[in-house]
Amino acid sequence: MHSERVPVHADAKSDATALLESGPRSLMPSRYKGLRTLEMLDQLSLTDRMVLVPKNSPSAKNRFLYHNGRLNRLPSSPFSALFAMMRLPLVRATLPGLFREPLVERRTTSEDESVHDFLSRRAGKPMAENMASAMIHGIYAGDTRELSIQSVMPNLVDMEQTHGSLLRAAMPFGKKLNSRYRAGLRNRWAEEKEKAARVSQRLPPALLDMVKSTSIYSFPNGLGEIIAALQDHLIAAPHVELRMDAACEKIEASPDGVELHLANEKAPLFADRLLAALPSAKLAPLLPEIPHLGYNPSATMSVVDVVLAPPDASSMQYELPIRGFGFLVPRSASNNQDEILGVVLDSDAMPNQGTPGADGRPPFIKLTVMLGGPYWRGKQREELPSVDEIEQRALRTLENMLGVPSSVLQTHLRLLRGRVLENTIPQYLVGHPARMQEVHDVLVHDPRWRDRLTLLGFSYAGVGVNDCVTNTLDACDAIVTHEQGDASEQTASQSTGLCAAL
Repeated sequence: MHSERVPVHADAKSDATALLESGPRSLMPSRYKGLRTLEMLDQLSLTDRMVLVPKNSPSAKNRFLYHNGRLNRLPSSPFSALFAMMRLPLVRATLPGLFREPLVERRTTSEDESVHDFLSRRAGKPMAENMASAMIHGIYAGDTRELSIQSVMPNLVDMEQTHGSLLRAAMPFGKKLNSRYRAGLRNRWAEEKEKAARVSQRLPPALLDMVKSTSIYSFPNGLGEIIAALQDHLIAAPHVELRMDAACEKIEASPDGVELHLANEKAPLFADRLLAALPSAKLAPLLPEIPHLGYNPSATMSVVDVVLAPPDASSMQYELPIRGFGFLVPRSASNNQDEILGVVLDSDAMPNQGTPGADGRPPFIKLTVMLGGPYWRGKQREELPSVDEIEQRALRTLENMLGVPSSVLQTHLRLLRGRVLENTIPQYLVGHPARMQEVHDVLVHDPRWRDRLTLLGFSYAGVGVNDCVTNTLDACDAIVTHEQGDASEQTASQSTGLCAAL
């Protein structure tokens, strides 16, 4: 996560700064993982700086999908779902598959399958091609035909296996009526609800009340504030040494622990235990004896930051055609030669991060265009569009998909910055849980690595900030328990960092 403020000439009278993010822009405070992150933020004394977006805000209620040349507002409530069924062809196309879904037999094999195959089988191809592919574009910059359903949407697999149907699982008729298959099943919902209750007991009641009505949150200077606070906390902590820009060139198991060879240092560094948070593809050559670390690719994509001057009484008047979080573009969309994944309306999605002008209005309108991902899979850097071309694609998208007139883009454009992000979001390919089980077994049973190596980060059990924070804290809790004399097979297993990936 990296946040920076860039000077922007807002209008003829004043300058302002635009907050630009190189990674995620906001976090959700809900459920176990969201609460676990709040617990860390509370310990870092950051909760007073949170910028909250309420659940009744336009960004929480209005999310769009670009399909058949138009922006379709997705349902956000049962009532809006009924309205969408009558009005939107995009939603109507999913109805036959949804009506048939309770009649589809559950899969009896435990083998993994792709997100596309799972949803096509259960809910029909329109759901998989339109809704699901757009969502995966937005979260993973990935392709539903390649990603593992068991890793990306494990709760849907549990719903099918427990209730025989996704719709039946959603019916509020009681657990006894819904649960058709019980033996040997893992109830993730119950587990997470129980763990969330325990975390809630440790959090200040005022903080819980504050986030109860919150959809998403960030900080005045972006999520990069978390990294800065963590660094300050570690520097101030006793018995902690930070070595910045010290690349690791080799990792070896030694009789007493782990030996690390760092660049520009003659003597190796010895550790009782290593917590490795490098992307698995970069860790693979350092740990060749650990299987599958280099198996999954990572998405290469581009983000283009666009800053527009706001409407002004003395100049051209305009309004963005929609208010909300933004829109995603499914794989099935026509006229997407520019390989667009989606657009975030940052000024709506996370307001109150800019300094208001003298009249109290926001000093500009900020948007982010995302492109590439699965469309660039397997391409080398020299085969990708240039930054200039990427920026032009972003402007064409704002005109052709969002509906911003070209005249507005010409007169009100204040900042245009495109970046190519290589090998960013890991792609959990089909079979990921089985591969992670093999890695887990090595860390538990191989005497060279048992109680010595923990794998953390977004390569294994979730790509979101909440995923990474939660998996890290859970693994560290298990390590502390294990090291303080309560060593057991359970704590050894929980210390690998991979439990959530299995």
